[in-house]
Amino acid sequence: MHSGGMIKWVTGKVTEIHNSRIFSLLRYDCYHPGMDKEHDFYILHTFDWINVVALTVDGKFIMVRQHRIGTGEITIETAGGLIEEGENPEDTAVRELAEETGYRPGKIALLQKVAANPAIMNNYIHYYLATDCIRSQDQDLDLIEDIQVDLYDRAEILELMKTGRINHAYALAALGLYLLSPPGMEG
Repeated sequence: MHSGGMIKWVTGKVTEIHNSRIFSLLRYDCYHPGMDKEHDFYILHTFDWINVVALTVDGKFIMVRQHRIGTGEITIETAGGLIEEGENPEDTAVRELAEETGYRPGKIALLQKVAANPAIMNNYIHYYLATDCIRSQDQDLDLIEDIQVDLYDRAEILELMKTGRINHAYALAALGLYLLSPPGMEG
């Protein structure tokens, strides 16, 4: 493992450029002492997120379909959302899964916490595995959410991943972490 010699940028002045309800854009004026260079970096500050690989009692993957304005596409994704201020990530995972799909897990476990995009963002994604899920309620969607719930078996998920039909990076990462998880993690 490589350990060494890296020198970090030194952050000077930080200026808020834009603030919205889900993110802020900040400019960091930085200096690198090892290279004797100054540079400004633009960083999106936002809440941490959760993303949930959810499996029914009979092993079906619970996926959501929704129109994403950014790409103009209808995407197939794992359930996910923002961690509200003061909320525990695991509680967020259970809440978002129930709100978006109507399913509640029998068991839930953290797969991994990863940086969303450390080059330009300050937040993390907490990936969870929810197993033994049962439908316990109707969807409880936000005013702007229009989500369809679909169930897939493992072979269908692998095919959707392989063909690019699942093309949301965070959903692919979630499914990849699940597929790489130790045997027996699902229950």
